Amino acid sequence: MSEPIQIHSKGGTSSTAGALRVVLLYAGFSGLWILLSDRAVEALIQDPAAMTLVSILKGWFFVAVTATMLFVMVRRLVEKVASREARLQSLLRTIPDLVWLKDPEGVYLGCNRAFERFFGAKEADILGKTDHEFVSREQADFFRQKDREVIAAGETRVNEEWVTLAKSGHKVLLETLKTPMYDAEGRLTGVLGIGRDITEHHRLVAEQGRLEAQLQQAQKMELVGRFAGGVAHDYNNMLGVILANADLALYHLPQVHPERKFLEEIQRAARHSANLTHQLLAFARRQPVEPCLLDLNTSVAGMKGVLGRLVGPEVQLVWTAAPTLWEIRMDPTQLDQVLTNLVVNARDAITGSGRIEVATANRTLEAADCAVLVEARPGDHVCLSVSDSGCGMARELTEQIFEPFFTTKQTGRGTGLGLATVHGIVKQNHGVIQVDSEPGKGTTFRIYLPRATSAA
Repeated sequence: MSEPIQIHSKGGTSSTAGALRVVLLYAGFSGLWILLSDRAVEALIQDPAAMTLVSILKGWFFVAVTATMLFVMVRRLVEKVASREARLQSLLRTIPDLVWLKDPEGVYLGCNRAFERFFGAKEADILGKTDHEFVSREQADFFRQKDREVIAAGETRVNEEWVTLAKSGHKVLLETLKTPMYDAEGRLTGVLGIGRDITEHHRLVAEQGRLEAQLQQAQKMELVGRFAGGVAHDYNNMLGVILANADLALYHLPQVHPERKFLEEIQRAARHSANLTHQLLAFARRQPVEPCLLDLNTSVAGMKGVLGRLVGPEVQLVWTAAPTLWEIRMDPTQLDQVLTNLVVNARDAITGSGRIEVATANRTLEAADCAVLVEARPGDHVCLSVSDSGCGMARELTEQIFEPFFTTKQTGRGTGLGLATVHGIVKQNHGVIQVDSEPGKGTTFRIYLPRATSAA
């Protein structure tokens, strides 16, 4: 725990000793002068008139010598004090942090240049004034309250304060240390304040926390993907055995056999389960693909009819194609899966009538964009976006929607694998997904896929 600053008596003891040396030197010199000079005059001069003249000259000589001695000694003391004051002022001016000193009533006793920039005034204009003469009443009252808390606690207090610089108008976050100051007798003499600009540090800490959360989410998705892929492979092998035996049994049974319907139900359930395993493999990025050069405008335009039937007559499907769109390298079947899943999810988010917009655009990602889009790489990308006017989602939900079997739909309306499949396909094609959603304001999915190059 920090101790309050005390002004010790060392400086007072030193000044007293210096003054005592001057007094003793002056008294010693005066005593010796009077004693020796009087004896010398009596021994050397017998004439009363000459003795009076010599006594007068002796007195003036004594005054001149003592005045010279006092001048030399006082000048040395003043130069010493001035030198210490200059060093202290230089130190305060050099400190990049804000430094200030107030008396117990909140009146400024001193400050450095950094603090001058905060108030937009020179030290001479700040001394003798309070915070109320420079900042708003609310902020001044806040500063004064913190001063009172420090005085009441009798120890250093640290707090963070958002302030606006008078000269530039920028809002900065200050980490402020305030310490009560006491003299040798324990009397409160003021409050020393030191403020450091931690705006950039605060931003970096927040950015680091956000990136760590994104990294943890990416790692979690990677682990879930590996687990899902392993399970899907084993499950698919068992489904293959079930389907093969069901097919053989059906082959040997007559068309009118009463047991045939049970085998057909087994066959339908196994094929439905096989579709689920395909989605799991897509999420785990283990589905075999045959990528080729694609023009998203052509591919999406070819699916307009299918997508229109999926959304139904009450939902307006809008298609916005960017001119001169770059090509991408992707399996056409995967593109169909991605677009179908996104449009179906957008339709399910709309109650009654609404609007879904599918759009394409060229986009060059910079380093700043990649700081927001985890796993993205700078360079040219093609953006496929699907926006809806549906109910939207809270932020905590958008962080879970790509997890397998997680769904916000009612029981029986979804498997929770649609967006997980989209996520896996996009990652398999070295792309990234961005989700913008807000309750009551709809949702937008943006998929960035790398532009195809001759070296791909």
